[in-house]
Amino acid sequence: MSHMSDADIDLQNAAKAKRGKRARNKGNSFEREVAEKIGGVRVGQYGGKTDVMSDWIVIQCKVGNGSYSERYDGWLRSVKGNAAQIAALVVGDAPGPGTRRRTMIVLDFEDFCKLLNGKE
Repeated sequence: MSHMSDADIDLQNAAKAKRGKRARNKGNSFEREVAEKIGGVRVGQYGGKTDVMSDWIVIQCKVGNGSYSERYDGWLRSVKGNAAQIAALVVGDAPGPGTRRRTMIVLDFEDFCKLLNGKE
C-alpha cells in the first residue's frame, strides 16, 4: 500500500477546491446570463432551489456536461416548422393506471427569449 505525504494530500485538496470554485463560478455566471435575458433577477446566491425569478416565472438553472441532455436536444432540433412557429419538445412518463403522468416542455432558450420579448 502506498502512502501519500502531507504535501501530496495538500496538492490534491487544492486541486479539488479549484475545480469546485470554477464550477461555482460557471453556475453563477449562467444564472446571471439567464436573469438578464428574461428580464428577471438572480436570487440563487441566497440558497434555496430558485436561481432566477421575475414576476411571472421562477427558474432553477443547471449548466455543465452532465446537465445538458443531448437526447432532448436532438429531438428538439429535429422539429421543423415555419418562421412564425417555435419548436417545442414535450416529454412525459408512462406511470401506469391510477398514477398521474409527469410532463415537461423543452424549448430552445433563445427561441423562448424571442417569444418572451415579442421578437420574431
